[in-house]
Amino acid sequence: MNYRKIIGFGKSSFVMSLPKDWLKENKLKKGDVVYLNREGDKLVVYPVDNKDAKKERKITIDVTDMTLDEIGLQLSTLYIRNFTKIIMTADSMKSRAKDIRPVIHELMALEVIEEDASKIVTRAFINMDDISPLNLLEKMDIITREMIVDSKNSFKEDKSENIYIRDLDVNRISFLLFRSVRYLQKNPEAARKKNLSQDHLLAMWDVATRVEEIADQAKRLAKLMRRVKLHNDEKEEFYKLFSAVEKYYHDTLEVFNTLDKERAVKLAFGQKRLVKKCRDFYRQNWDHEWVPVLLEKLKTTIAACKSISMAVGDMDT
Repeated sequence: MNYRKIIGFGKSSFVMSLPKDWLKENKLKKGDVVYLNREGDKLVVYPVDNKDAKKERKITIDVTDMTLDEIGLQLSTLYIRNFTKIIMTADSMKSRAKDIRPVIHELMALEVIEEDASKIVTRAFINMDDISPLNLLEKMDIITREMIVDSKNSFKEDKSENIYIRDLDVNRISFLLFRSVRYLQKNPEAARKKNLSQDHLLAMWDVATRVEEIADQAKRLAKLMRRVKLHNDEKEEFYKLFSAVEKYYHDTLEVFNTLDKERAVKLAFGQKRLVKKCRDFYRQNWDHEWVPVLLEKLKTTIAACKSISMAVGDMDT
């Protein structure tokens, strides 16, 4: 941590020196303009226009010895880091291209622009200034709510395949949201124009991670509910429990959208009540196969909702 002394300058002004390494990192020099933003009790200094973050970025990676999962992880990481052009090389690309293309298509607006026996060249056709992470989070939320409704009704109808497809949509949107947040963190002036503070961006990243996790649990719960053998009255009790968790999710997203810190704290403490209901259901139905796993998925969802509330509570608004 660096400390700076405030120095008097004239009759009514004060000055403070800026760290040399920060100036070098942001390519700033004497006479350049910086942007000051007040965030709560903090005063944050930003470069007015981070040109390096906006210019085309390209990278080459050798995927010869990578598995498909490793390629997917590398590709999504570089995508989130706002690389515009990603070149993948391999000794046997011709034979692997068929399997790699679906991995590429999991990332929105990333397209193959060139392919031969030794490489695949991808490019992200997207203007990050046009992307709103708040709108992306809203889309994730809408899809996740629909997934929860269909999952909750899985005792009556099997929609697990459809839920699986929508979960992939949530994943794709989340990657673009992370890319957008990363871009806005590197371009504070662009974030300011969207009225998004750095605190808000950090919270959005956390909330999107939790929503994606909740969508995953909805997908898994749908499959498990088709396997578990419960009597009708037991199914009804589980449906009520699932509905209570669903409401908890709705409430936490509403808290994030309104940035209601006081209500966020109350909701965070509301986790205990739902966890107790899960335990009560377990005590009554522990001898049914899959019940413990079902309840673990619900408790994971509850914990993710609590994290959303905590993210709001930690924000400087």
